[in-house]
Amino acid sequence: MSNIMIRKYEDSDCDDVLNISYRTGYMGNDLEGTGRFDDAKLFGYFFCIYYLIYEKEHCFVAVDKDNNYKVVGYIIGTLNTKNQHRLFVQKMLLKIIRRLTYTLLKYPRTFRSIMNITKNKSWRFIPKAFYSTYPVHFHINILNEYQGKGIGNSLLVKFEEHVKRTGNMGIHLKTSNKNYSAIKFYLKNGYSKLLEFDDILWECVEDYKTIIFVKKL
Repeated sequence: MSNIMIRKYEDSDCDDVLNISYRTGYMGNDLEGTGRFDDAKLFGYFFCIYYLIYEKEHCFVAVDKDNNYKVVGYIIGTLNTKNQHRLFVQKMLLKIIRRLTYTLLKYPRTFRSIMNITKNKSWRFIPKAFYSTYPVHFHINILNEYQGKGIGNSLLVKFEEHVKRTGNMGIHLKTSNKNYSAIKFYLKNGYSKLLEFDDILWECVEDYKTIIFVKKL
């Protein structure tokens, strides 16, 4: 993995991060051509653009030095999830609403996926004081052709070191019970499963559940 470099996110990386998010957004697989969420930009508005604009100091990317420094993976997150939830509504809701008009005209099939996202009620399962114990969360994704090369480990180590320097010690993340490689990765890196509950993010995916993993640094 000597050809891979981990560095801070830069504004010029935005399109690459959005592309990776979309190509790994369907339980670790590519959303393109599935008909489940055809508007890649709107998908980015929901799942990663907030971090790239408002909390980019907590974002890192992996680049392939042998391939013109191509961005092949990222880890993005926040140190204060409760605050991030509030700011997401303030900063992103209007952008999402404006984009919806375009999306519904050009990609009508995407509407069902959007409705599923807005119906998500995972907050009902979060224990009291959870965000005080595990205030940090992150999203990590790597292009499929670069997985299994240790890039995820390097990104995670970089992020965890960054978190420890800020004095925060509790991290959590969400993934799907269908994303088997992600589950294996988190367990291998010392994360433990705290919660698992039925979810409706993707229509017609049988027995779909959200899993919350946690770790104290």
